[in-house]
Amino acid sequence: MKKTIAILAASAAGFSAINAQEDISVTTTWEWQSSYVFRGVQLAEETFMPSLDFEVAGFYAGIWAALPVNHTVNGVEIDNEVDFYAGYGWGISELVSADVGFTYYTYPNAQDKFFDSDVNTFEVYGGLAFEVPFTPAIYIFRDFDVKSWTVEVSGGDSWEVALDTTFDLGAHLGYSDISGGDDYWYFGVDAGFTYAFNDYVSATVSAGWSWADEKYDFAGRIRDSRFFYGLAVSAGF
Repeated sequence: MKKTIAILAASAAGFSAINAQEDISVTTTWEWQSSYVFRGVQLAEETFMPSLDFEVAGFYAGIWAALPVNHTVNGVEIDNEVDFYAGYGWGISELVSADVGFTYYTYPNAQDKFFDSDVNTFEVYGGLAFEVPFTPAIYIFRDFDVKSWTVEVSGGDSWEVALDTTFDLGAHLGYSDISGGDDYWYFGVDAGFTYAFNDYVSATVSAGWSWADEKYDFAGRIRDSRFFYGLAVSAGF
């Protein structure tokens, strides 16, 4: 997921899930990103990221995919990713909301290459969001298969700049502790413009920058500062 969603879309989905109303909400997003960056690590270059989300009475569930346009980068084959997630968000007070859930990360074509081992991973998370300017939130993630802990602080807001158009800004700072691997800090900021065609369809043009505190190259996955941009179209009711 987190997606990512992708960063602007994922952030919007997370906040709307926390504040879900009694009505059923169904949203689909079709997004293209120049780079797929997850927690400071570039997982692929140009990537198509479709998603489908459901929300009702605080409960939410969805499916999100990262489908690289180019499956071979620097001689390394990049796998498709399809994530399934579900959770529940509720209000603790007028200023504080809580959110808990899980994400199941799957890699269909990687399973075909390594059929004797399970490369999929299962992660649980919990977080708090605060109804103050910039809507700060803090989340803790635990991946049981990778054996990693991640803590991430984020925030974001939107301002109307023209008729049916908003300027969206978000940022996040995280620390990831991976068993048997490198621990590192990462940071990202993203901005974009969203235009609402009507109450059901909108489009977003976005750009972002990501940084991590150490550069490395493992199986084509680059952890380094980088700039990326994207385009997304969302429809829902």
